Amino acid sequence: MYPKDIHQISELAAADGTVLALHHWAPKDGVTARGVLFYVHGIQSHASWLFETGPELAARGVVTYALDRRGSGVSGGVRGDLPSADTVLEDYRLGLATARREHPELPVTLLGQSFGGSIVGALAAVGGLDVATVVYCTPALGQQRARFGAVGRAAVRQLSGQERAPIALEDEDYTGEARYLEFMANDRLMLRQITDRTRAAMVALEDSYTGLQAPVAPGPDIHFVRAERDPIIDLDVSEKTLRELHGDFSTTSFAARHHYIEFSPARRDYWDWLAGIVVPTVPA
Repeated sequence: MYPKDIHQISELAAADGTVLALHHWAPKDGVTARGVLFYVHGIQSHASWLFETGPELAARGVVTYALDRRGSGVSGGVRGDLPSADTVLEDYRLGLATARREHPELPVTLLGQSFGGSIVGALAAVGGLDVATVVYCTPALGQQRARFGAVGRAAVRQLSGQERAPIALEDEDYTGEARYLEFMANDRLMLRQITDRTRAAMVALEDSYTGLQAPVAPGPDIHFVRAERDPIIDLDVSEKTLRELHGDFSTTSFAARHHYIEFSPARRDYWDWLAGIVVPTVPA
């Protein structure tokens, strides 16, 4: 269905030597590249979940990058394990710098989906994001604070081992379409468990932007993407947290009743909208 040669994977060496996989989809067949999207995936997914999104955006003039988070996809590291929040942020700064270096003439949009939204929020809170636009898509912002009280979060912060806990989500939370459910059921790279210190890193990432305001001048355009219904994320909490972090932003809703808009009937509307954000002059 999609040309395979537009998808490439390169290897990056993280600060600690871990080999990270950076996926890349670029326009072919005479389509001019007019913008870059750097996509930060969620807790269970990995970059190859963009098997349709990458080519569709490429056809619309968008170069898409997605880093397999360490311990996810085909990146190195212990499966489902994040040593620390700082390590995660260092990895993504490396990936983002690579995308900028390879396309210095193009505007860059940074997108965080689900848990990826919490990573992007932490990057934004620190400041220095050299991007034109930030998109938070059904983001897991403020979810740890909403689910656990202060005592519970304090306990999670102390976790440091590699004992594993299942990710208590159902595939049907992500999509209601049979072909995507089949894809997920057969996806051997989809994370089903995470380590204790990953849970600690998730809380630490949220701590880094909770109650803080990201630098505002000069700042990127901020967009918040909601589904009509999300079985995984409390989007009202996400929106409140985003307001604390960024102040003003634009909100766009899609007629999706599951968490992963790319696997919903609204996917083509989402691709068209996203291409228009990355490349504002892109034709519908």
